[in-house]
Amino acid sequence: MLNTQHLITFKALVETGSFTKTAKLLGLTQPAVSQHIQKLERCLGESLLVRHGRITDMTPAGEVLWQHIRELELCYEHFIDSWEAYLAARSAKVLDTVLPERQEHS
Repeated sequence: MLNTQHLITFKALVETGSFTKTAKLLGLTQPAVSQHIQKLERCLGESLLVRHGRITDMTPAGEVLWQHIRELELCYEHFIDSWEAYLAARSAKVLDTVLPERQEHS
């Protein structure tokens, strides 16, 4: 099963391009970042990144994962927007029930 923290680490690593910057950004050690990526690769059964010295590139499998992470982020953002709209509507309905005169002035 995928670990959300490992996905967050992968995303940060792709965005920063650096294990050191990723570790600093996430408050992890550099070995912990490497371990997250290794566990993610083992879980998926594919190499996700190729290191060229200090530069890290995604493999084709990494690019597929990256695209899905971005889609998951958009889905999550849409959910948060929908949830906030739901809560606002529910709060307005409660206010209208508690304060019926509020409806008359609207």
